[in-house]
Amino acid sequence: MRIVLKLGGALITDKRKGVFDFAKYDVINRIAKEISEAKQAEDFELLLVHGAGSFGHPYVEKYDLLNNPTPVGVAETHLACERLCEIVCKALIDNGVPAAPIHPFTTFKVCNGKIVFDCSVFRTLLKDFVPVTHGDVVLIDDRWGVLSGDDIAIELAEKFGAERLGFASNTVVIKSGRALKKISISSVREDLTSFTVGQDVSDVTGGMASKLLKVGKIAGKVEVFIFSGLKTGEVLTFLNGKDVGTKVLP
Repeated sequence: MRIVLKLGGALITDKRKGVFDFAKYDVINRIAKEISEAKQAEDFELLLVHGAGSFGHPYVEKYDLLNNPTPVGVAETHLACERLCEIVCKALIDNGVPAAPIHPFTTFKVCNGKIVFDCSVFRTLLKDFVPVTHGDVVLIDDRWGVLSGDDIAIELAEKFGAERLGFASNTVVIKSGRALKKISISSVREDLTSFTVGQDVSDVTGGMASKLLKVGKIAGKVEVFIFSGLKTGEVLTFLNGKDVGTKVLP
């Protein structure tokens, strides 16, 4: 079985506005232990993606990269994303999981709205490692821009025929104040205003509503779950092939 797991930036970092480079080491280490436990018990290939959180979004805002991407701003933002990836990979390795970082800055680009990358790099690493990639700054057509971890996770799930795609967030899907066990993409399109990102959160990639709409591209082809990675055991439950959090339907 092939699984894509995306760890949200708000899950593994402090994503409040104005906060830079704050990793939640306790959460990262606990999730690394759950991944290790699952890998020992189950036979599956894992592709891991993580968001940039406070190692990405505040830098994008600081340097106004969405409107005026300067080389210095792009470089500093990427290096911050790389630092978080190192923290995640180190936690995995410390728990016996052979993590191999792949940085989109030098391996991904977006051409005419399509994500382009060398699939063979991932295929080679999957034989012996857990490839770990992340949200980053990449070349989008002829201009530097932000490629979100959500977009990468969905693309990997589609390209590699994953059977399960999980988004470990800091929350389950909440609509109008109610946590949902299941949600259809069609219902999301009808009422986008029910899914919001708090005003104190630094987010340049759209939040929950954007995530759900993006998942619509692949829901139905692969089992998709959005769940709270803050709850001990949820990542392990997902990797063990069980339903968890909110199941996303077409």
